[in-house]
Amino acid sequence: MKRLVVMLLLGAFVFGSVAVAMAAEQKASQSTTKNAPAPQVTVKGTVVAAGKDAKGNVNAVAIRTEKGDYRVVLKGKGKELLKMVDKKVEATGTVREAKGKKSINISEFKEAGA
Repeated sequence: MKRLVVMLLLGAFVFGSVAVAMAAEQKASQSTTKNAPAPQVTVKGTVVAAGKDAKGNVNAVAIRTEKGDYRVVLKGKGKELLKMVDKKVEATGTVREAKGKKSINISEFKEAGA
């Protein structure tokens, strides 16, 4: 009986150690994936107003493409697009998608021809 209890405790210890090691390995692989740099994507489309303030000034823009709208992150180069509503652009940046909506953090852009 004593031997059986020792074997069960030893088995539980080994099982627990393996489970903890597997969980740590899985968490490490997930954090590596999250920290990987997002690839740069180039989109072509028309800058459209996506929001206005109380005075009617554009305070948010998106790039309307054949594949849908990309909401522009208003940091760095993205802020410059506030003055380009209704113009065609070719923009490069990192794209994120959340809840079915895409946003782009622009690293560079140029006005595109018609």
